[in-house]
Amino acid sequence: MCRFLTYSGPLTLMRPLIFSTENSLVEQSKYSKKRVRPVNGDGFGVGWYPDFDDPEPGTFLSIEPAWSNLNLAHISSKIRTQNFFAHVRDASVGMPVSEANCHPFQYGRFLWMHNGRLDQFNRFKRLLINQLSDKAYAMINGTTDSEHAFALFLDEISFDDTADAVEMERAMIATIRRLMYLRKASGAITNSFINFAVTNGQTTVVTRFVTRRGARPASLFCIKGSLEVRQEGRCEFGLSRDDSQNALVVASEPLTQNEEIWTQVENNHIVIVHPDRRLEIRRIPLPYQGELSLRKEMLQQQKVQALAS
Repeated sequence: MCRFLTYSGPLTLMRPLIFSTENSLVEQSKYSKKRVRPVNGDGFGVGWYPDFDDPEPGTFLSIEPAWSNLNLAHISSKIRTQNFFAHVRDASVGMPVSEANCHPFQYGRFLWMHNGRLDQFNRFKRLLINQLSDKAYAMINGTTDSEHAFALFLDEISFDDTADAVEMERAMIATIRRLMYLRKASGAITNSFINFAVTNGQTTVVTRFVTRRGARPASLFCIKGSLEVRQEGRCEFGLSRDDSQNALVVASEPLTQNEEIWTQVENNHIVIVHPDRRLEIRRIPLPYQGELSLRKEMLQQQKVQALAS
């Protein structure tokens, strides 16, 4: 599994959160504190929204470890943005290390990341592909379970990259539900770790989810506060009375030494960061995979197809 962070807030350089906190993302790529396997060296990626009039994000991806890539340090110290994603990868078994498999994935205004794995992916991959539209299938460039889930999400949201928070939350939950039904239909019964993150540059939605009751989910934390970058490059968070100065960060691990100021997202919950920087966290209204009814899903799919025709 991997590590990631999302940032929404006042205009800021990317470098401080990626490099300069006590437990920065680059630090996590070398030694993650919340994982059994601590190293995340199978590539990295950043995606950011320009501070000029362009709604589509830029991305920089590499198969090099984040700690050894000089371009990441240079680029992140020059780019200011109000919204960015960053990800360091630990490739799942059988998944090639390639730029096409590095997160975040981008389509139109959307950025997408995943920390976790859709276990036994090869058992239900064909079923998933068969449910995709031609447009969604054509946008897949790599081989990861994560990018295939992104394609499913794009179909759920009808490729509308201007969707509001309500629609993005709905599409995310529907994507997870469909993935669980596909897994169950194919006989994939092991647990999947589903920490997805998606943004369209306005709204950001992040999940912490497992498909099996009793399974321990991948870690996820969030914080709201003013981001202060000191002269020595270190970052600190404080809470500003002026809400417009507060940043919202959702991350696999607390980025600062003081973990008490971070909120741990509960199991099977969703985080919504609104364009006005409101933060909402609520339970995802889905049962565990073993409690799903395949017959009910089939009837629902038939109803949808009938309405479409």
